[in-house]
Amino acid sequence: MAQTLAPAEAPAPAAAPSLSRHVGLLGAVLLVVGLAVFPHVVTSSYYVHLMVVIAIYAILILGLDIVVGYTGQVSLGHAGLFGVGAYAAAVLFLHFKLGLWWGILAGIGVTSAFGVLLAVPALRVTGPYLAMVTLAFGTIVQIFINELTPLTNGPLGITLPPARVLDFSLIGMQAPWGAAGRKLEFYYLVCLALLATILVVNRVVRSPYGRAFEALRDSPIACDCMGVSVYRYKVYAFVISAALAGLAGALFAWSERYVAPNSYGFELTVLFLLAVTMGGRKSRAGPIIGSAIIVMMPNVLADIALVRIMAGIIALAALVVGSLAFLRRQENRFALLVPVGLCLAFFPATLLLESVTDFRLTVFGLMILFVVYYLPDGIVGFVREKIPALRPAHTAEGKSLHAEGAALSAQSGGAGADPLLTVDQALMQFGGLKALAGVDLTVRPGTIHGLIGPNGSGKSTMMNVLTGIYRPTSGSVTLARGQGSKRLDGRTPSEIAAAGVARTFQNVQLFREMTALENVLVGLHHSFRGTLFDAILGTPRRRREEREQRARAMAILDFVGLGALAQVEARNLPYGKQRLLEIGRALALDPVLLLLDEPAAGLTAPDIAELTTIIRKIRDAGITVILIEHHMDVVMGLCDRVSVLDFGHKIAEGSAREVQADPKVVEAYLGSPVADEETAHA
Repeated sequence: MAQTLAPAEAPAPAAAPSLSRHVGLLGAVLLVVGLAVFPHVVTSSYYVHLMVVIAIYAILILGLDIVVGYTGQVSLGHAGLFGVGAYAAAVLFLHFKLGLWWGILAGIGVTSAFGVLLAVPALRVTGPYLAMVTLAFGTIVQIFINELTPLTNGPLGITLPPARVLDFSLIGMQAPWGAAGRKLEFYYLVCLALLATILVVNRVVRSPYGRAFEALRDSPIACDCMGVSVYRYKVYAFVISAALAGLAGALFAWSERYVAPNSYGFELTVLFLLAVTMGGRKSRAGPIIGSAIIVMMPNVLADIALVRIMAGIIALAALVVGSLAFLRRQENRFALLVPVGLCLAFFPATLLLESVTDFRLTVFGLMILFVVYYLPDGIVGFVREKIPALRPAHTAEGKSLHAEGAALSAQSGGAGADPLLTVDQALMQFGGLKALAGVDLTVRPGTIHGLIGPNGSGKSTMMNVLTGIYRPTSGSVTLARGQGSKRLDGRTPSEIAAAGVARTFQNVQLFREMTALENVLVGLHHSFRGTLFDAILGTPRRRREEREQRARAMAILDFVGLGALAQVEARNLPYGKQRLLEIGRALALDPVLLLLDEPAAGLTAPDIAELTTIIRKIRDAGITVILIEHHMDVVMGLCDRVSVLDFGHKIAEGSAREVQADPKVVEAYLGSPVADEETAHA
């Protein structure tokens, strides 16, 4: 690194303090106070026990939300993991007479190990295949628990004594809070576990690990090309989620004081999925609300009179909402007909039934379908949409954000040096189609190398070969680094990104639900050295790295002209700004080689002028650029050398002017003049 290039513009003003920060703090205070006073206000042991179960389920669902809400994976195996945690604690007492605290440690440790065993093979598949694998895991766990009688006591289950949280008899004392207080020791232990879980999940999702989880949900390809291994971070997310399921399972075993194989079946899986979807993903309030719903719902469904009352209230509310929509001529009034009709039909259906208990799985399934279709972000998401003050503050919003340090790390080496990138006889074959047919390419350092050709000529295929998305059928790709060189062909996209190759995409691949600042921070992921434990514990190293990289991210945003838009979600940026943000995110990798895939596509003339200025500044920092572009004025004005592809073959190479005048290039773009003349005379 010979020199540095400072930000081109002044830092953006700090964002105004957000009301949502105060709302979040108020919510946390209310939760703590509510949990503390609940058993003293509601003295019934039945309702105190229900609150314990709600808190235990919330712990599991907070972990499940990491998998479902943040990484976008559908897991149907968390009931099995919950059962593993419960049986780990129960078996430890059955065979070794070890109590609550050892059971909690065993629940977390054993379930984490099972999480690794499940995640390593399961997360190599996606979508419905992942759901099927995790569902099979839950079924296998239930069968094994039932069959391993010497270890688990089989179908008879395991009975546990009352949990001893603090055993004062070991030191010859009585509990200072008396017999009444001792009954609440386990309640407060579960509440502390819930609060600790919320704190841990908060720290994880607001760390580089959390940003990686969100990034791989929005665009796995872009995530890999930012040096963040999609598979590895899927495993991290699953193991964290499994550990929390184990904690919840161990607490549940000691809460119920009895575990049996049929307690952790498919119905519990449906309940957990209902809770995370209905409560609302990517929030701490959502899992708590969802847990309360699934714990209270069986009690509600057991009372047919209460079900009829609720069905009548729902039908009346639906009728009012639908009527107002038609009276006000809302645009979505016809779309409301189906949910309003279903709500109205539910009331007479309850009048015809003597009991709903036998149909509870049907009710839960219909609720999931209703929420997924009409409330995709759950109850919390719906409320946030209607009340903007309740929307979560974006990371660092309301704090002073300053651009410090260099926007770019300039690279040494001049245009006359040895080649930076060498592609030798690259062949990319899809069945009988050769997208690249033995292409040679040599790119000099410190230059802008154009790669042009008609549609379907193989340009984007070459980009994908260079970044590891495609593995070439034959040939080699070599990148010169320092005194040596590194073969890129056969490596993964994340390994190639770590070697110093960054790219943008023909179709913008941003992390849409993340802010501009967070998108660039994903690109800076390689700069963070802190471990997962640093994130969980909030160590000084974790805070220092976060502060330093935010300042660097602001410098990069200023460099591409987006400093004032740092806290705007990527999906809300104008198209031209999204293109610039994608370039800024790629620059965060500190690349020696930047691949730009049609960056000017769809841009207006002023946006193109701004883009060309930024590309020149990137080249001036010593960063080599490969540019794919259909705007010939951009190619002619920027490129030091141009290679032309046509049907997977390189047909010309030279300076921009030489290529523009080459007959083969003219023929490739405009067609054969001879053929045109023959057509005219025919």
